[in-house]
Amino acid sequence: MNITVALTFNERDAVSLLNWLARCNARLLRERPSLPLLYATSVRYGREEEETWSDFIQLLAQGWEDCDALAAARAGELIARGWRALSPRDPGYAAAKAARLESIPAEVALTTTLRPGEHGLYHCIVRYTVAGTAWFDDPSARLGMLPERLDGQACHERIVTRVRLAGLRRDPEQARRRPHRTHHARRPRRRES
Repeated sequence: MNITVALTFNERDAVSLLNWLARCNARLLRERPSLPLLYATSVRYGREEEETWSDFIQLLAQGWEDCDALAAARAGELIARGWRALSPRDPGYAAAKAARLESIPAEVALTTTLRPGEHGLYHCIVRYTVAGTAWFDDPSARLGMLPERLDGQACHERIVTRVRLAGLRRDPEQARRRPHRTHHARRPRRRES
């Protein structure tokens, strides 16, 4: 089934919708444990003429997608499959496996390149957290967008450099749902008499 949603583009709304799709993908992957992981499939990156955001099953059926659906699929599998969705060459793998994380907090984020007088160039990536450390992944770069094949570590390093230059747009709803760190209460100072 195809559902068309016509939107006036807004970064915040787009990222919120992509993270909704990531959560839908996580549900699909939990309900169907026999579905493969994204990087174990023959799915490839491809440019779209008309924007379509596919869920994990439609992505597998189509065999290709651009950055939005690939990032939503990757974030969904990290949420649903935890450390099992990482390979030994992915940043955070050792810590996630040691902790036996059944779910890894993950979200779709946008990197945006702005040039004066032009529209922004948007690209969807994945941000995930293991043991308090944020890592980045770029499924498009790993699945054929670039001429060279990158592993998880190379993607992370490339994104960190690009994010410093271009900026990162996150889903504000996702950020609000994150638990706040607890701070230890300060002990009152003893007054000297």
